[in-house]
Amino acid sequence: MTEVVEILANLDDINTHLPEDKIQADDDNTNKLQIDAARFIRAMLAGFVPTATLASWTTPDDTPEMIRGIAGRLIGAKYYAIRYAEDADVSLYAQNLYNEAVAMLNQIRTGELTLLDEDGVEITVEGANLQDDDFWPNNTTDPPKFTMDQTFV
Repeated sequence: MTEVVEILANLDDINTHLPEDKIQADDDNTNKLQIDAARFIRAMLAGFVPTATLASWTTPDDTPEMIRGIAGRLIGAKYYAIRYAEDADVSLYAQNLYNEAVAMLNQIRTGELTLLDEDGVEITVEGANLQDDDFWPNNTTDPPKFTMDQTFV
């Protein structure tokens, strides 16, 4: 049974983050890393980006540019780390790429980065910029029905 590889980033998206004079990715050495990056990105954005939207990202052509850049960083970081694993316990360069990708995912989740689809339309990110009105009860609900010491009012 052949597994379908969902590719979120093309080789340019990956190689942009790799030193041209040291290492370059190709299809043969990134297929499994593509799967891993897609799983990680979907897991990080699940519950924030609509499920149908996440499921529609199967090729670089239908994946938002920002997500392609994040996938490129994740794949590049892992490939670089694997390639130079003998030279150092942890590659600082690979770790920095990974940290940057995760920070970008977190910024999408909090609404600090706007996620646009392939047509330039903003993708609604649920949970970003939540206000008191999004929760009940909240700090504006009065009076409280009980306190922490179980004293009922």
